[in-house]
Amino acid sequence: MDLRNSKISRYLEKAKIFLASFRFLSKAGNGNGFSSRQTELDKKLIYSLAKSKIPNLRQLKYLKKFLSQKERALINLCLLIIFINLFILGYNFYKDHVRLVPIAGGEYIEGLIGAPKYINPLYASASDVDSDFSQFIFSSLFRHGQNGELVKDLVTDYAVSEDGKTYTLTIREDGKWHNGEKVTTEDIVFTFNALSNLNYKSPLRLSFSGVKIEKVDEKTIKFSLTEPYAAFLELLTFGIIPENLWLPISPEAASLAELNLKPIGSGPYKFKSLTKDKNGNIRNYNLIVNNDYYGLKPKLETLTFKFFSSFEEGVSALNENSVNGLSYLPPALKDNLVSKDSLNFHKLNQPQITAVFLNQKNNPALADKKVRQALALALSKSEIVSSVFGEDAYLIDGPILPSSFAYDQEMKKYKFSPEEADKLLTEAGWIKTDLTAEEIEKAKADGESTDEKIKTEAEAKLAQGAGNWRKKDNKYLAITLTTVGTENNIKITEKIKSFWEKAGVKTNLNITPVSQIQAEVIKPKNYEALLYGQVVGNDPDVYTFWHSSQAGENGSNLANYTNKEIDQLLEDARLAQNKEQRIEKYKKFQEIMAEEAPAIFLYSPYYIYAQSKKIKGFDVKNILTPSNRFANISDWYIKTGKRLIW
Repeated sequence: MDLRNSKISRYLEKAKIFLASFRFLSKAGNGNGFSSRQTELDKKLIYSLAKSKIPNLRQLKYLKKFLSQKERALINLCLLIIFINLFILGYNFYKDHVRLVPIAGGEYIEGLIGAPKYINPLYASASDVDSDFSQFIFSSLFRHGQNGELVKDLVTDYAVSEDGKTYTLTIREDGKWHNGEKVTTEDIVFTFNALSNLNYKSPLRLSFSGVKIEKVDEKTIKFSLTEPYAAFLELLTFGIIPENLWLPISPEAASLAELNLKPIGSGPYKFKSLTKDKNGNIRNYNLIVNNDYYGLKPKLETLTFKFFSSFEEGVSALNENSVNGLSYLPPALKDNLVSKDSLNFHKLNQPQITAVFLNQKNNPALADKKVRQALALALSKSEIVSSVFGEDAYLIDGPILPSSFAYDQEMKKYKFSPEEADKLLTEAGWIKTDLTAEEIEKAKADGESTDEKIKTEAEAKLAQGAGNWRKKDNKYLAITLTTVGTENNIKITEKIKSFWEKAGVKTNLNITPVSQIQAEVIKPKNYEALLYGQVVGNDPDVYTFWHSSQAGENGSNLANYTNKEIDQLLEDARLAQNKEQRIEKYKKFQEIMAEEAPAIFLYSPYYIYAQSKKIKGFDVKNILTPSNRFANISDWYIKTGKRLIW
C-alpha cells in the first residue's frame, strides 16, 4: 500500500511540472484554442490520477468555484424542492401512521345520590347505587350492550329447545374471581338457587317462579321452564356470586354480611377501599382494575364514587370540579350548572313510558270510549312536553316504545284536535253549558236546603265552579287527576288541566307525596286518572302492565283495563319463539289499545348523564336501568399516547 501511494505521489509531482510547463506555453501563445484544449487535458489528467471518482465532503466546498451563477441557482432550487418534498412525505407519513390512541391510566370520579348498602346481585336491583356497583364488580350470564342489546358475558353459546322450555348454556372457562379462584358452573347454580330461595328475600325471586337450574357438566348448565317465555334470556342479567364465600353464610344473615360492602366478583373492576365519616356514613368508594378480567380490560385505572343526599349537592360538586360526572341530571337543575361548556350531556333512551291512566271503575264517564278518545285529542302533547322538558323527552303514542322491534308505525295516533274532541264529547251526550256566577251564588243558598235533590244539585254546581262545562243527565263531566308531587309532574298536570278545561271537562288535581303514592294511591287503585311513569323493559312483553290478571289491587295494570282479546294476544306473544309471530301479535295488540284508549300515552324522558369532557370514549345510546350507562366503560379513557400504525 505504501509503495502504491509513493508511486501515485511521484505521478502527481510529474503532472504538476507538466501542467506548469504547458501553462507557460499557453501564455506565450497567440491564440485561445490551444489554451482551451490544454485545460481539458489538465482536467482529464487529474481525473485519471485521482484515487476516487466521487468528490468527498472537503472537496465539495470548492464546487461553487466551478459553477456559474445560473447553475448554482438551479441547484439551490432543486435542493429546496427536495426539502419540501421530504417534509410533505414526512408529514403524510406522520398523519397516516401515527395516531393518538387511548392508553391506560387516570381516575374517574362520579357523584351518586344515596349510598351503597347491598353491593350484591341478590339485592342490588332495589337500589340504583347498588346496581351501579354490581355492573362493575360482578359478571353475569348475559349483559346489555351500549345500544341496549343483549350480549353474552359468562356465556359463550346457548341453545333453546323446540318447545321453548329448556335453555342450555355453555359457560366460559377463563373467568376468575377477584381473589384469583376460577368461576365455575357451581357458582352459577348456587347464585340462581339463592335468589330463588325465599329465605334470602331477593326481589328477583318472583321473576324465576317455576324455573329450575341444573349443572350438566363443568362448562354447561341447563334451565328448565314450566312454560315457554320468549324473553327469558333478558332475565339472565343478574350478577354471579362465589359459592365458597357465601355458602358458609346462612340465608337469614346474608343481608348483614361484610361482603355486601366489600364484595368479591369477577367483573372488570374490584373493590379497593371505602371511607366513612364520623357518623359511619360512606363518603367515598374506590374501585381498581381487575387485571384478571377475561374481557376487554378497562383503560381507567381507578373509579372513585362520592355520595350526596340530593341532586342539588351533586350539581354543586360538578360546579366545584370535585367530581367528573353526575349519575343523573334532573332537567330542572341544568341551569344551575356554571360551566356547561366543560360538560357532555349524554341523552340516553330508557324504556320508560309516562301516560295518563284512565281508571274506568272509579269514574263512570271514563267507561265511554268516545270520552277517553276525546280526552286524548284535547291535549297538545307536543306543547305540554316541550314546555316542561324542552328537548329532554320525546313523544310516544302507545304502550310499546318506537325503539322496539315490535313497534307498529301505522297504529292510530291522537294528534291535537279540539274540534274532534268537541265532536266526540257531544256525540257522547256531554253538552257544553254555562254555569254562571249567579248560579253559583244561588247554589250556596240551595246547599242549605232540606230537599236532598236540590241540595245534591247545588253541591255539584259548587264543586264545578263557574264556567262553560259539559253536562249530561244533570251531571257535570269532572275528572280528578292524580300524580306524584315532583316539580315536573306538577307542571305536566297543570298543563293537562288547562287543556281539558278548555274542552269543558272540569279537572281537579290531587298531588300526592312520593312517600304515599304507592301505599295510598297505586296499590289500592285509588284514582280516576293517574299521571305516572312505568319502566316497561327491553323486551316488548307488556303482559304485566295490560293483562286483565294484573288489574285490581297490587297489580301493575294501572288503568284497571280488562279485555279478553288483548289478554289472549299478550299470552300468545310471550310464548311464541318466532319473532315474526310476536310482531304480528303485538301489532294487533297496539291497534286495539289505540282504538280503546285506556290510557293517554304522553312521553318518554331521556336519561341525562352529565360528564366532564375530559372523559372520552362514552358511546352508550340505550339503557334498561341507570347502571347500563356503564355498558362500555372498558372503552372510556382520559390519557392518550402516540402509536405508529402500519
